[in-house]
Amino acid sequence: MARTLSDYMTGKKNLPQPNGALVTKVPVFMVLPAALAAGDLLALLKVPANVRVVDFDVIAPQLDSNGAPALLHSIGVENAGGTDLATVYEAGLTFGRTANGSVSRCGTAVAAQDAGYSAERTISLKTTTIAATAALAGKTILVLLHLVG
Repeated sequence: MARTLSDYMTGKKNLPQPNGALVTKVPVFMVLPAALAAGDLLALLKVPANVRVVDFDVIAPQLDSNGAPALLHSIGVENAGGTDLATVYEAGLTFGRTANGSVSRCGTAVAAQDAGYSAERTISLKTTTIAATAALAGKTILVLLHLVG
């Protein structure tokens, strides 16, 4: 299992702080490694205590160029060791499956209902099924997280 860190996770970028009832959209750009194995994590950002993830969009260029693409991801909260997702907000995300790229959007209310929002937590994407024909090297995905404080 490999763990790739975003610029928010490495400290190259500062997280805008959501305040009050306004939704803050935080764009997280991730440059992908040459390959993703099942179980690999893409660590997006640490969400501060008392901030909720209320929505997300994952926008990606083509990442699996096979005629029957297989690449799947889950999004959620990492466990304390940063080795897996402790809480899965949504599974079966299929972004990056078409020649023109594709988008996965939030399809459940699990993230907004997360009872663990009172503590800081790391939001990550987890590769659950590898690409049939990987086309990842050097490509960048955008994860647009909608946060409210």
